[in-house]
Amino acid sequence: MTDISAKDAISISFVAGSMVGTMAIFISIFATGLENPDIIFSLRAGIVTGSTAFLLILSFALYRISEISEEGDFREDRRRAETDFLRSTLSPIEERVRLRGSIWDVNERVKRSRGVLVVDLRGLDPSSAAALCERLIDGRESLRRVKLRTGIIGKESDSNYDPGIRNAILQRLKIDAERVNWQVIQNSSSVTLRPMGKAPSLRLWATRFGIFSIPVTIVMALAFRDLAGYGLQDQGILFGASCGLVISALAATYRDRSS
Repeated sequence: MTDISAKDAISISFVAGSMVGTMAIFISIFATGLENPDIIFSLRAGIVTGSTAFLLILSFALYRISEISEEGDFREDRRRAETDFLRSTLSPIEERVRLRGSIWDVNERVKRSRGVLVVDLRGLDPSSAAALCERLIDGRESLRRVKLRTGIIGKESDSNYDPGIRNAILQRLKIDAERVNWQVIQNSSSVTLRPMGKAPSLRLWATRFGIFSIPVTIVMALAFRDLAGYGLQDQGILFGASCGLVISALAATYRDRSS
């Protein structure tokens, strides 16, 4: 998992809350009529809705940060052990490349960036990249999230990446990634292997739901009461409370992707 601090959580929550609040303002203006819009009411609705989104996202993010921080020094020790294990696992690839007259230093190519193990495939040929994937799959029990940097093919600065390595690793991962509980996520310059995670037990789900439901339901009910406008406050409260319960139920189902 990528490292996120409380400052990051506040920033992300603020941006998301601002976006939601802005959309709520425009929706309220359209709802009250463009010919004679109630600007004050729309601003109030936007502020309340944006603040609601901010608090919901922030509370969930801080909860996750608190869970992670409880692991303390054990987390750092586990990360170091995981990095050392991956370097040891991929050391035969370094030897394989050396025998072919090239250099691929496992200590230099395997690093951790913002909490995620990154393997730089620069300098590998397709067959070596496929062999590297086999080593990763064999060592899956001791690994969590791993990012394989393949370079942006066709970009001059990434000319040291073989154009065939991306297809080679994707073909290999297509066979066994799901079997070892890895989800394959692709972007333009890398392929990330992320644990699919374990669904929470009924007891854990109920505990999370109990923690989230009260504040979320109250805040959502108040927010939709203001959005509903005069004469429809009761309907707004019921709708907001229902949405709060649904959101709490969904938030409580998030998977543990630490293994």
